[in-house]
Amino acid sequence: MSLVRASCEHNVLLKRGRAVKDLLRDFAKYNLFPRRLTNPVLPTALTLYVTYRCNMRCRICGIWNTNSTAERPELSLEEWDRILSDPLFSCLEIVNINGGEPNLRADLIPIVKSLIASHPRLSALSLNSNGIPPEKTIFHAEKIARLCNQKNIRFSVSLSLHRIGEELDQITGIRDSYPKLRRALTGLKRLGRDQKFYLSVNCVICRLNLAHLDDMLAWSQREEIPVNFVLGEVRDRFHNAQMEQDVLIDEQDKPELVAFLRKLARQKRLFGQHALRYRHLADMIEKGRARSLACHYFLGGAVVGSDGMLFYCKNSQPIGNCRIGAPYQAYLDPKNAGYRIHGLQKDRCLSCPPYTMNTMEVAKDLLKVLSDYVFHA
Repeated sequence: MSLVRASCEHNVLLKRGRAVKDLLRDFAKYNLFPRRLTNPVLPTALTLYVTYRCNMRCRICGIWNTNSTAERPELSLEEWDRILSDPLFSCLEIVNINGGEPNLRADLIPIVKSLIASHPRLSALSLNSNGIPPEKTIFHAEKIARLCNQKNIRFSVSLSLHRIGEELDQITGIRDSYPKLRRALTGLKRLGRDQKFYLSVNCVICRLNLAHLDDMLAWSQREEIPVNFVLGEVRDRFHNAQMEQDVLIDEQDKPELVAFLRKLARQKRLFGQHALRYRHLADMIEKGRARSLACHYFLGGAVVGSDGMLFYCKNSQPIGNCRIGAPYQAYLDPKNAGYRIHGLQKDRCLSCPPYTMNTMEVAKDLLKVLSDYVFHA
């Protein structure tokens, strides 16, 4: 499969599975009836951090250094079943499984089985992983792909890759990370001949790889694996405040970053609707503009951590503990709803760099996406 074809299959506007009538329906829902968004609605998108354990020692993320399992025991399979059966999650359509490293959960497949069985509206499932160990990554991907294909659920796998070759070890903090990741990618590409799923890599732009981003693009073309570029951030969830010097781009280097993003934005055939995202991010960095692109969390999303904590989004403060309280009540609590508007939408959201452009976000910003295709070279 060519890189262009693979990218187009991930392009919301060209997906066969994304019917035009559904796109127009959601466009009307998010734009013609905007008042419904001023208060939380039942989420249709959910991110599950099934573990905070990680087998890497990255210089841009400190989750591995938190001893989180001892301080915050992970939810058991039974607890996940109970939490996800709460009315709050009755309308789920899109679920992202994340971490830490999700493949470290021995019961990952039972969690996915339960999730699929209890949520008939589910249409898309994604797995974010570092790809190590390769054998377990491939094994889990095959099992999940089979489960999703049986239910006509779109499945995608994204592996983290921030440098090419042995230099990747300088970011991951472990030895031979690139050969291990290559084995995972090779196995997943081979698996793709039998099982339908979307494979990509996720590259976090940081000070440690800014000068090598063109290498990532060239690698992507050679390997025929699409790459998604996201801007490195300092976040509470990442526990990386002490890693700021490795994560954040220096002021003097921002013109180089902006030039790279604008180059990506011009490759619409390759990056689809993400071309708009790259152009918008470049404007935010270069011109100091506030974010104006949609966010699926605000449109209808939630996050549940492996310890049961509930969040509105990845930048949200905790709004409840699913272990000891009802998620539905916490999510719709008036005090939390006020924080959602004034602490997030009118404050933090304005500077949050866009890192996705999924079906919900394209539906909300459909006119912007079409305009970008037509009017921006």
